[in-house]
Amino acid sequence: MKNQEFKKFLFRSAVMTMACDGHIADEEVSEIENMVLNEIYFMGLDYEDLLKDGLDNIKIKGKLAINQYLQELNSIELNEHQEILLIEVILKIIEADSKIQTAEIKFLQLVKSKLKIEEQTLIVKFPRQIDYLIDFNNYGFNDVFMEEIELSKAK
Repeated sequence: MKNQEFKKFLFRSAVMTMACDGHIADEEVSEIENMVLNEIYFMGLDYEDLLKDGLDNIKIKGKLAINQYLQELNSIELNEHQEILLIEVILKIIEADSKIQTAEIKFLQLVKSKLKIEEQTLIVKFPRQIDYLIDFNNYGFNDVFMEEIELSKAK
């Protein structure tokens, strides 16, 4: 996937992760903004409209938006480096509010199931997150994200 397209897809991945549990925590928004401003893989990305559009899409479509994202992920070609960055961004958003939700783990496992990268490679790269990376509950065997989503802003 080309660089500019990948930046937007990676950003959408962060938004999907943030919203998949139905709550938008201030810490998650701050983490997204921090990544956009400080990580080279988001360099130059104008994200404000992308964030608003992504959240509006999820508010309207709920879990359908997540499943459309997963279908898109299934159909694109990412190299190993891009797959690692994708998992890194998802993990950063999952951990941003210090509350690891089951819906977030399900989303991570569904994303992981669509990638070619081996689980062992991810565990070596992200050893502190081994408990999220290993699919103990077989969430990745599902084809779709089943959690209902009604977005609310965390207080």
